[in-house]
Amino acid sequence: MTVPAWADVRPADVFRREGSDPPLPDTGTPSNVHVLVRGRVKLPPGSCTLRISADDYYHAWLNGAWLGQGPAPAPRGHAYYQEYPVEGGRTVTLAVHLYYQGLVNRVWNSGDGRFGLWAEFVRGDTAITRCDGSWRCQICAAYSGDVIGYDTQFLEDFDSRLWPEGWEQPEFDDSGWARLVPAGWADYRLSPQPTANLWRGRVEAVSISPVPNGVLLDFGRERVGTLHAAARGRAGQQLTLRFGEELDSGGRVRYELRCNCRYEETWTLTDGISVLHPFDYKAFRYVEVLGADTPGVELTQCWVWERHYSMDAGQCTLSCPWDQLGDIFEICKNAVRCGSQEGYLDCPSREKGQYLGDAVITARSQVWLTGKTDLLRKCVRDFMASAQVAPALLAVAPGSLIQEIVDFSLLFPALPLTDYEFTGDRAFLGECYPAVEGIVRYFAQYQRPDGLLANVSHGWNLVDWPESLRDGYDFPLTRPVVGAGCHNVINALWYACLLMKERMERVLALPQTGESQRVGAAFRAAFWRDGPGLFADSEASAHCSLHANLYPACFGLTPADGADAYERLLLTPGRVCGVFPMYFALRGLGRLGKYDTLYRLLTREDEHGWRNMLWEGATACFEAWGKDQKWNTSLCHPWASGAIPLIIEELAGLRPDPETLEGIRFEPHLPDKLTDFTLQAPLRGRLLRVEWRDGQAALAVLPGDEKGE
Repeated sequence: MTVPAWADVRPADVFRREGSDPPLPDTGTPSNVHVLVRGRVKLPPGSCTLRISADDYYHAWLNGAWLGQGPAPAPRGHAYYQEYPVEGGRTVTLAVHLYYQGLVNRVWNSGDGRFGLWAEFVRGDTAITRCDGSWRCQICAAYSGDVIGYDTQFLEDFDSRLWPEGWEQPEFDDSGWARLVPAGWADYRLSPQPTANLWRGRVEAVSISPVPNGVLLDFGRERVGTLHAAARGRAGQQLTLRFGEELDSGGRVRYELRCNCRYEETWTLTDGISVLHPFDYKAFRYVEVLGADTPGVELTQCWVWERHYSMDAGQCTLSCPWDQLGDIFEICKNAVRCGSQEGYLDCPSREKGQYLGDAVITARSQVWLTGKTDLLRKCVRDFMASAQVAPALLAVAPGSLIQEIVDFSLLFPALPLTDYEFTGDRAFLGECYPAVEGIVRYFAQYQRPDGLLANVSHGWNLVDWPESLRDGYDFPLTRPVVGAGCHNVINALWYACLLMKERMERVLALPQTGESQRVGAAFRAAFWRDGPGLFADSEASAHCSLHANLYPACFGLTPADGADAYERLLLTPGRVCGVFPMYFALRGLGRLGKYDTLYRLLTREDEHGWRNMLWEGATACFEAWGKDQKWNTSLCHPWASGAIPLIIEELAGLRPDPETLEGIRFEPHLPDKLTDFTLQAPLRGRLLRVEWRDGQAALAVLPGDEKGE
């Protein structure tokens, strides 16, 4: 169902390839549209379930009490939905705040003219009643504002004079509202099962301090959510709201974020008590409310509704006073918490998009932190669905941007393998195998006779981001068309993709071609340089960058007699990489048995490590090692959370292994100097507890705790 103005709208195809700029089709619909919907439903006695979805998004209340929000962004032509238990034997009022953004971005498949609500009350699989033409709706004009980020969201200048306070309550009079009508499109397929409901909790400021003409609120750490407030004043008086991840040198909120979001909004009051009702979320720690000491204005309440995928903060914990290891763990944990929404966001501010490469690291961290893989499986299915647009899968999905990053496509098999390692579920691995086959088949078009890839030009050859952290990589990585030739990183990842595919085949008892062995031999022949004992950046280069060696070390291409040279390379001053490849670089040290150096670099004390983030005030890990190392640094970027699996797996030695009876291997490699180290992590419904005291490790397996935060 939809509002009358949308009844005859025909959806448009808004998918656009990165770098192209054709005009978007005009659906004749406005953007940034808020609609309030109310439905009264008489339910028979007994328990039932509400199933609900919307395009683009909804907030819902049942009989005036908060119910939930959604749906999760879905691939084109699909729709996710949520379920909520409801007790019957009464008449209930469902109030739904619908939103149509109308922008083309990495967040939703919006801007296409689809705007509507689907809801039904069911018992089992039988519908009791559903959203229909008796439900009433009203367009709400209380919101306005400019677009920010990468066309990511609208700012919300909120006018309380235009808001029907109490509209979600059962007794509200909606008799003057319009009625919903059938939508003029019905080409969606609902997902076969509901997605998880986000956790939402109220957070109070840890401190409130005065600033000129207002107050400064500190919510203690990076948060993702919405600011709510109540104020007393006269109609037309205004408050200014400024949000930021940090303070400037003068102790004021830096509301022009480094990541190019300008978080400043206006709240216009009505007579008496006004209540602020934000809709879309932001990433922030600090808020300034300016105008609060204007004569006649009184700010009476202020709090945050925080939102994220359910995470029991006490399930996965680390206690270690050495080298700020525990603090590193915490900033990574908070970034994963903030970035795990209805998908794995690269950042919850500038893009709000789910990137494939980011998810390889974020998902492994998130599964360790929660013990659950449902969000990972949704992520995997989102990317597999993108094969309808790009056979090697999109770099960001779902959404309307056709962006391809070769490095990320080749890492895709790591996602279903992570699920298998933590669950032992061969059925899901088998569901994913055709997508991996499709990736390999697509890249085979670039193969030379020796099996290596050359002139891979359909998408970015990323190597690292930003470009300044590529360690002088000696190959032209121009965009949109990469330089001609055969270079190292893409072929190291090509080998890794084949290796992971063959691992899936072994688990699934499928025939194998042994192609990884042929490609591995060709890789060593093309790129190995005996003099330094390292791999070079390209066939034609003598330069041996960090990036040309970290993936070979991680995936087993580096020979044992090259371990010392690789270790020296990582320890050489000035040889650095970004936070994303550093995860693989340190994995390579673990594979080569260099655990002392792994620990040393994990806790390094220069400007290119996690401790530098801490020294710069991080409460969530950054997009880069420091705030000024990238022109638009996000201060909450879970692709930098690789320290979590590195600490758990490489140092504490907990390795998920479905081929073992207990589903876990325990091989600790902690430095002797850590005289006090305690780690706890969930796995398969149990809690694993590692204690390291005076060079001795002990593993205890405890009963699990399935509660959410």
